[in-house]
Amino acid sequence: MRTHDGLRLAATLVAPESAPCHAVLMLHGEGATREQNGFYPRLAAELAERGAASLRFDLPGHGESEGNHEELSLSSLLNTISSGLTHLRENFPGMLGTLIATGLTGGVAAGYAARKGPEVDRLVLFNPLIDYKEHFVDAQPAWTGDFLDELAGRALLADGRMRLSPTFAVGRAMLNEVFWLQPRGVLDVIAAPTLIVHGAGPTDVPLESSRAAADVLTCPHRLVEISGPQGGYWQAPVIRAATDWIIDRS
Repeated sequence: MRTHDGLRLAATLVAPESAPCHAVLMLHGEGATREQNGFYPRLAAELAERGAASLRFDLPGHGESEGNHEELSLSSLLNTISSGLTHLRENFPGMLGTLIATGLTGGVAAGYAARKGPEVDRLVLFNPLIDYKEHFVDAQPAWTGDFLDELAGRALLADGRMRLSPTFAVGRAMLNEVFWLQPRGVLDVIAAPTLIVHGAGPTDVPLESSRAAADVLTCPHRLVEISGPQGGYWQAPVIRAATDWIIDRS
């Protein structure tokens, strides 16, 4: 799958045996791949069993896709959503897309649904990261009063990236955008029926963030909280909740 700026992204398209009733775009979280630690293949198989096609891809700089982590920005993530929905429409003409997003991509998926409402049929968010500035700046010890400290600033200049975890790093573009692009401010504009699932696997996103997002939504919506031992036991109830939300809603 090609992005607007020419990157080639590794992608997997799963289609049911008959003509699909829905087309679903699945976006993984930061530092993961299109498999989302084995969860997305299971979800795609269940969707296909119930008549829905799905497309999932490795974000730029992740998995088998071209690009680098430090080139990612919130705007580039919005464009990857646009590219993915275009790819779905090319394969299934006339069909609106459902967006599924996890973690990092949750906020931009919500922002896309708010700005491009006619393109989005339903929205499903797993542990959505919505407050980007809080995550990338406020919670990081290298930042004080919205300024990066001298040592970290010199390291960013030399390396071109700031590593936030063993599997994910960000560059200046992302760090600058988080001050100005705030998905929480457009949640009330979303028209697509929206499901938020919190506890879909281990997450650094606080539960209160998802509860606050659900409180702001004005579209038909539901918040599902998964508690108890994580392991792999969360996958079955999450898959059931997501597929029911996508397939069974009239």
